[in-house]
Amino acid sequence: MDPHDHAESLDPVRLSKLLAFALRHRPDALGLTLDPEGWVDLDEVVAQVNAHRRFPAPVERSDLERLALGEGHGRFELRGGRIRARGGHTVAGVDASDELEAPAATPGFLFVGVEAADLEQAEGQGYLEGHDGTLLTLHDDEAAALGVGPGREVVIVDAERASRQGTVFAVGETGTHLAARVPLRFLLSQRQGFERQVSAGGVLARGRGAEVEFALIRTMPRAQALGGPAPDGAAEPAEAVEAVEAEDDDDLPGEFEDARAGADRRGPDRRQREGAPPDGVERRRGPRRTRRRRRSGRWGAEGRLELPKGKLEPGETPEQAAVREVREELGIAEDLIVDAALATNHYVFRTPEGRMIFKTVHYFLLRCPDGAPRFNPRREEGIVSVEWWPGPRAIAQVAFKNLRPVLERAWELLQV
Repeated sequence: MDPHDHAESLDPVRLSKLLAFALRHRPDALGLTLDPEGWVDLDEVVAQVNAHRRFPAPVERSDLERLALGEGHGRFELRGGRIRARGGHTVAGVDASDELEAPAATPGFLFVGVEAADLEQAEGQGYLEGHDGTLLTLHDDEAAALGVGPGREVVIVDAERASRQGTVFAVGETGTHLAARVPLRFLLSQRQGFERQVSAGGVLARGRGAEVEFALIRTMPRAQALGGPAPDGAAEPAEAVEAVEAEDDDDLPGEFEDARAGADRRGPDRRQREGAPPDGVERRRGPRRTRRRRRSGRWGAEGRLELPKGKLEPGETPEQAAVREVREELGIAEDLIVDAALATNHYVFRTPEGRMIFKTVHYFLLRCPDGAPRFNPRREEGIVSVEWWPGPRAIAQVAFKNLRPVLERAWELLQV
């Protein structure tokens, strides 16, 4: 049956009411059994609905998925191939109180493998959707999206921003999320001027258990690190950037939360430079838009604590780049070895020239087999010192919030 004809033959209101009745009050009416938290396998629901012949045409799994993410959003919840009703349960033995907890946060970025025809269609209709009415499967990991099939391109989705602005994502099978459609404006890799950068960094550690310490670098603006005068106010190095379409400080991702400080904002106000408006035009008056303020990672009087990292050189693996960058930035002559992969961070920023950069940073746990190395930090890179910090204090004091999970993972690995 043509997907359009199938959709026309299915009454979504009737389907929604049937599901709500079965998943909240009478699962036995459809031959279903809910687990103690109210969940039931999605394929089992499809099979039982069809076995009871409740609709003129067979109901498909995609019908229930679209219902849960569309008109039924807020009434049903999808997670890992299962479905349940949100609230109102009267089934004995079912305690779905955990549904009152906040849903799992949508990752900052998701990846989806698509064909060229999919992108052409998305350009025309303004959004990306699945084939033949199925849901889009978006992956947490780019490699998984790339492995979906030959001849596909991986599209990067600004999922966190899309979620804040109304796009509904459900938790799919392990490492995936589902969406009915994603508006074109959230497909980052389809934007003009889009580029990618890959870097690697390392957490150099010593000790085990409660005695673990991490080597953090303390950075300052480069001129100050080299003995020059301190800048008038916080300023980033020359290659500083601004976050993409940042609406407020909460939109500045991870290590570039402080990126706004990179632009020179010390000049006269733009409105003062432009002078009076043209004749017949009044400037808009009214209350100014307020902006939330929070700890950003800008340099303080004593600098800020970070992790060393840098771009991959041609032919390098992320592991090789991490070792090289840590040795170079910390000025280590001794050999380093990779103990484990820790995390991969993603963030987006826009350069002063207007290029949009999607940055991927791979972090690794490093050890020095010859004991504690001697440090000779690269001041030309803005690094004024290298300091050993006890694990919990390092996690608390590192300047950027997306580095804390990296250190937390390193701490966890070194507790055994």
